[in-house]
Amino acid sequence: MSAAKTPPRPVTRLMLVTPELADIETFEPMLEAAVSAGDVAAVVIRLAPADERTRLSRAKALVQIVHAEGAAALLCGEDIEDIVGRSGADGVHVATPGEDIAEIVARFQPEKIVGCAPQSRDGAMSAGEAGCDYVLFGEDFGGAPFPATLERVEWWVPIFETPCVAFAQTLEDVAPLAALDAEFVALGEALWRHEGGPATAMAGVGATLSLVKAPTP
Repeated sequence: MSAAKTPPRPVTRLMLVTPELADIETFEPMLEAAVSAGDVAAVVIRLAPADERTRLSRAKALVQIVHAEGAAALLCGEDIEDIVGRSGADGVHVATPGEDIAEIVARFQPEKIVGCAPQSRDGAMSAGEAGCDYVLFGEDFGGAPFPATLERVEWWVPIFETPCVAFAQTLEDVAPLAALDAEFVALGEALWRHEGGPATAMAGVGATLSLVKAPTP
């Protein structure tokens, strides 16, 4: 009789986080290459400060690229709440959630996604209680360095129902975060600055996730 195989582990999907964008023309082909090269669940589009008309135009163009590959588009930046609906975005990412996070959730849900990057355990629990769709732990939004991110993810995943996004500062960080069964791993500068380009980086990340999540014979 053959030994029973270990069931597959929970899937870890990818979230991409753009730089703060002012000039989108040079970034658009990079974004298209990245989202078409892997299993991307969502893209956080960070918009640089500008007048409302300019930000809306940039958001629409980037959201269209993300949607073309079947991923969700979330806006992040100052005063972006008023352009979410008009841009076609699927929701908002709140980089520095405060006491108003419950108000933001009430404003956008259930039609839109609301995610955030809490800076402490208490903040994360408050965000979960407020009904955020996910919490993101990691350095790119002013969070803790990578070892602390690992510790935060290891604490959160087994206990809380709110999905966890774990930020990978390097491509090598993807494996240990996926091994903790984070629902999502976020990639930022490590992806956009990869010497082989974002598509090459995504291929490597996809291979890493497949290896980490492969069932044990």
